[in-house]
Amino acid sequence: MTPVEEELRARIAREGPISFRDVMDAALYHPKYGYYTNLRGFGAAGDFITSPERHPAFGWLLGRQALEVWEALDRPAPFRILELGAGSGALAESLVGFLRTETELTNLVYTVDEASPSLREVQRQRLTDPAFRWEGTEDPAHFILANEVADALPVHRAVVRQGHFYELLVDADLQWTEAPVPHAQIEAYFAEVHFTPPEGSIVDVCLELEAWLETITRRFKQERGLALVIDYTASPPRDSLLTYYRHTLGSDPLIRLGQQDISAHVDLRTLVRLGIKAGLKAGAVAQRGLLYNLGFPQVQARLSGMTDRQALAHLVDANAAGGQIVAVFLLRGMPDFKPAGAVGRDWPEPRAVPSLPPDADETDFLDQWQEAFNLK
Repeated sequence: MTPVEEELRARIAREGPISFRDVMDAALYHPKYGYYTNLRGFGAAGDFITSPERHPAFGWLLGRQALEVWEALDRPAPFRILELGAGSGALAESLVGFLRTETELTNLVYTVDEASPSLREVQRQRLTDPAFRWEGTEDPAHFILANEVADALPVHRAVVRQGHFYELLVDADLQWTEAPVPHAQIEAYFAEVHFTPPEGSIVDVCLELEAWLETITRRFKQERGLALVIDYTASPPRDSLLTYYRHTLGSDPLIRLGQQDISAHVDLRTLVRLGIKAGLKAGAVAQRGLLYNLGFPQVQARLSGMTDRQALAHLVDANAAGGQIVAVFLLRGMPDFKPAGAVGRDWPEPRAVPSLPPDADETDFLDQWQEAFNLK
């Protein structure tokens, strides 16, 4: 039994069955035993790989979107970027790398708002450019990034019975138990989206999405700026809970609490609706479209190594991250601005593009090929 499980069992024994929202919150964010509290990284160092870890071209291309925002805002100095939940720092590193090598933007402040103490330590070791800082996370920003952050917001679970939504609670044995009466907030949520799932359906609902969005909107510098939220989505909400443990995908969120990641897809329609309600201009595009609009073919044409090809293909694969992840643009005070990531534009040829080191098999092949043709 994990420490998180012990604490939750003791609480449930005192109080009775509790919302899965509280279970997920403890499993991920417990101040001592939470999964993210102790996570050291992603990829080989963690349980899953996000797009920035797959290839530095992801952050490099988002640098073009940041550059366009800087230009649209008349080149403010300093230009302030805020990243929510920066993970391993891979996105920040490659995005700032683009701005340093491909642009005239020099007066830059890149603030990282990271809840995980262990990841902040990883980021501080990796992100050595003087633009980076971890203080002043509530300061206003011009360009805000949240890549695969909202899917880690705790969710409520419910089951549909005769058109009503009964919350699925967690009992002292860490098993599901159904609440005796419908959940008023979940009922109101689905009334807003004008949808009732089929009888017996299980749904995951994030009732904290509006409050999370408010943390973004209040940070726009001088009421002008752009936020880019990139995540797996499900609209309307459904049973989308996933777990990762030692690089293995699962679907049981009530085991290994504190030791495995738990995520639920973001309700795209509700996110956009809440953005509009907050006075923002909102739009969305699949990750594949986002990267192509930002000049993905230029990167692809310059990189031919096996390792690069495989990683790049995943970023834009319509059946993988390229089609399953959606980029949501939220704009304030920029009524006529059309982000290049949403509509595309002609990009100048880059001076250089980032690449991955060859994997072991590719390195061995290249060494043998060079020896065979006396190229060493």
